[in-house]
Amino acid sequence: MTSPKKRVNPLFVALAVVLVAVAAAVGVVFFQLHSKISALQTGASFTFRYEIAPNSPDKPPLLNILERVNASSGSVSGQYAPGKLQLSFYQLNEDDSVKTSPFTRVYIDSEETLFDIGQLYTVLRQAVTDKLSLASVLLPEWSLGDYISQTQAAAVLGVETNKVELQELSGFTLSLKGLKKVSPSAARDGYRYYQFPAAADGSTLVLGFSTDALFSKTTPIHVLLTIPDHNVHIQLTGTVTSAKTVLSPPASRMSDEDIATLAQIRQSVESVWKMIQSAAQTTN
Repeated sequence: MTSPKKRVNPLFVALAVVLVAVAAAVGVVFFQLHSKISALQTGASFTFRYEIAPNSPDKPPLLNILERVNASSGSVSGQYAPGKLQLSFYQLNEDDSVKTSPFTRVYIDSEETLFDIGQLYTVLRQAVTDKLSLASVLLPEWSLGDYISQTQAAAVLGVETNKVELQELSGFTLSLKGLKKVSPSAARDGYRYYQFPAAADGSTLVLGFSTDALFSKTTPIHVLLTIPDHNVHIQLTGTVTSAKTVLSPPASRMSDEDIATLAQIRQSVESVWKMIQSAAQTTN
């Protein structure tokens, strides 16, 4: 006698199908995320809008410089190679569009941080002479080496080296190992966020990947970066594209003998800037 067939609950079948579909979807997302990060490990190019905010009323030296040129928010583009970063920072126009020329560039690797002080000075000088044409007599055009090291920058600013060096930014390893899924308060809809293991100086990096673009070559990314040594929190929103890149330190470097000259130039800029601010306050 044939035993009666057991009736399978259609609700159970539907639930099983949904669970299998969800598991497959999660597997696909994880595989794509792994593929995406693996591709970015070899190199990448990127463009972001950034916002930098201090974590306390005590503003760090680098943020003070950025605020002086109205660049605590702006645009940054650059390239990443394993252990190296090349960044170009751009100011924004009044209509929120990006200026065509960078106001400075930064090169970072595991050994040093190099700032394009020549470009920054040129932008500062232009901003000052636009307000006071006679300032061009006091502020000569740039004629020294373009890039200064973190040690030289610290000497000019009169701060400790760790207040200007950024080597730890080159030390984050783009790997799934050690990643922790997080839900930051600044999370955007449609993004999946992962926190990387903290760097040696305590810097924390959280990357948000748009789940809608995991299959595309160019990936929208939301970055949340906190750097305790600089007392700042940085938020970046933009796109990253995997690309094999070769980065080398810039050739135009300032000699240590010229640091005294740079310090004098900085004092001249500060004096003229205070003069302009004083005149503006008197007018108002």
